Amino acid sequence: MRRRSFPKAVRSATLLILMLAALLPMLWMLISSFKTEGEIYLDPPTWFPRLPTLANYASLFQQFGFLRLTFNSLVITSAVVALSVLFGAMAAYGFSRYGFTGSRVLMGTLLLTRMITPASLILPLYSLMRTLGLLNTLTGIAIGIAVLNLPFVVWMMKPFFDQLPREVEEAGELDGLTPVGVFWRTALPMAAPGLYSIFLFSFVAGWVDLLFGITFATTPHAMPLTAGLMQMQTGYKIYWGPLMAGGIYLSLPTMILAFFFQKSLVNGLRVTT
Repeated sequence: MRRRSFPKAVRSATLLILMLAALLPMLWMLISSFKTEGEIYLDPPTWFPRLPTLANYASLFQQFGFLRLTFNSLVITSAVVALSVLFGAMAAYGFSRYGFTGSRVLMGTLLLTRMITPASLILPLYSLMRTLGLLNTLTGIAIGIAVLNLPFVVWMMKPFFDQLPREVEEAGELDGLTPVGVFWRTALPMAAPGLYSIFLFSFVAGWVDLLFGITFATTPHAMPLTAGLMQMQTGYKIYWGPLMAGGIYLSLPTMILAFFFQKSLVNGLRVTT
């Protein structure tokens, strides 16, 4: 019993240490967001605010225009989710159900695109967006993020369609459904756990993206929240209080969604591995 309990205790202690290491930066950011500017610069630092204040959160909207930035991020993220789920699910269903010559090679090519550094694609995408007149637009940012997100969505969704019984789809065809109808009315509802997973991943990809936000948008009317956080770091000053508050504000939606969709997320990772 002692030999068995010792490794279990070690694993538990290791997981606890890793969890604390992961949560400590977030906890420190949360504590600092309630501090005054003077207290943030104290040395040694204080673990808890002496005079808790909401001034940093108020300044996000009064000084840094977070209301407009939030709207921009919501539009961009919604477009990324819609494009990724729609085209990614259709492509994954095609690879799963309609085998064709070179399909495996094409799937492998999609996987290889995930190994390309997104920064290396910025110049060609920037040139394309400029030609199409999509610079400084929410549409251009959303398309750029969705393009890089689609290969991952296809790879995540294909195993879900592979596991679906073909008999149900054949029954739909006997009832007069077209291949498109079988996909929308039969296959897609049965692959709902996969849809929840790619919804969450696509949301995170659109919500926290910084690369396209600072490359394709140079004016405030098209900037997302992540680019707005960058504006708090100037050559003369770093607004640490609002920056910490903005980090918490940016993190809340993803944490809430991860909490509610954690089972679907785990199932999605289990199926794809």
